[in-house]
Amino acid sequence: MAMFLFLRRLLTVVYLMTHRAVPLHLKALPVLALIYLLFPRDLWFDFRAFGLIDDLIVGGLLIGTFVKRGWNHVLTAQRERDDTIPAEFRVIDDNDAPSSEGAPSGDPHDADGAPTSDLRG
Repeated sequence: MAMFLFLRRLLTVVYLMTHRAVPLHLKALPVLALIYLLFPRDLWFDFRAFGLIDDLIVGGLLIGTFVKRGWNHVLTAQRERDDTIPAEFRVIDDNDAPSSEGAPSGDPHDADGAPTSDLRG
């Protein structure tokens, strides 16, 4: 289970690193986390498990901050890109056919200007 969560987080980091909406200064956080994990000088001397604790804390904080802020930028970009137009609609079926008293004979539109027949042919 832990391996699945690690791979999921890794794929999220890769996705966010390649996304255009995430700013460059935010993309530096995973790079800094990797440098900190690989750099031999830490906050604590790497002695048995004690030295790994600070690596996990600092790396986790940097990656967690990157993922949280990166997703905020991605979602904001998707909301701005959304180009749908809100509209009202109604479903017209054969039972809702307009009466012939409002439309003159031969005119395919009713009194409101809407077509009286189905346009699908």
